[in-house]
Amino acid sequence: MLQNRYDLIEPEDSRHAAFYEKLLKKDRNEGYYIGVSTTGIACRFGCSATPPQKKNTIFSKRLFDLICLGFRECKVCKPSSDGSERAGQDEDIRRYEYVKEANERLKIENNRDSMLTETVTYQRYWTPIGVMISCFYKEECCLLEFMDRRELAAELLFLKKKLNANLKKRSTSLGSRLGIELQEYFAGFRYEFSIPAASIGTDFQLQTWKALREISYGTTRSYKGQAEVLGRPTAVRAVANANGKNRICILIPCHRVIGDNGDLRGYAGGLDRKQFLLELENNRSLQ
Repeated sequence: MLQNRYDLIEPEDSRHAAFYEKLLKKDRNEGYYIGVSTTGIACRFGCSATPPQKKNTIFSKRLFDLICLGFRECKVCKPSSDGSERAGQDEDIRRYEYVKEANERLKIENNRDSMLTETVTYQRYWTPIGVMISCFYKEECCLLEFMDRRELAAELLFLKKKLNANLKKRSTSLGSRLGIELQEYFAGFRYEFSIPAASIGTDFQLQTWKALREISYGTTRSYKGQAEVLGRPTAVRAVANANGKNRICILIPCHRVIGDNGDLRGYAGGLDRKQFLLELENNRSLQ
């Protein structure tokens, strides 16, 4: 199953102590990688570098996910040098480049333009189906995406230019609240979000995204049905295109739109994630 590919072990996890002992013993333990929060470095087990403090370590099943969280590969142990993690995972090979491009866009040195008068803050979140990033502008969410989305780097640049803003990593009360609500959603305990969201787009896109928010948890609507709701029954392709331009996934639930025959069709986060989200919502709504 999709979620079985992902695992993150943080200090409060009961498994953390055992993994940290393996780290101290230079145990290679090929199944996981190490993220050091103080340095932002990702290592393999057995790295010859000085071990970090216990409280500053997390362990991930995939190096790829540490990169999504903003970690950089260690220059000592070069964790991806043998290519073992990405062997046979064509999707990760392709998406790895998308993440690298987005991380470059988020680098501090790329966001020190004194000519820009505003600030867009961002935070990353761990979820059972991959790392997500949110952006906030003036107390409203203007982006929520999976870090490995192909268009993410372009979307970040769009926000930077459109809002005349530098991108700054910052934990805010609203961003932290979104993190909690995402945890509750993936645990099956939250059906609606309280986070204010502000989309930026054309009039038609805004109308389409507004209609998406009207699709209730645990239900779906066809692309044709979406076009009919908008009063433009022949504009199915335009509706599908507008759905694909949505930058605030889950809060604006484009995953709830499916084909006329029930097939999943396109989803920028990946059809496996779309299926996971629909099954999560459907299973909870039936209880």
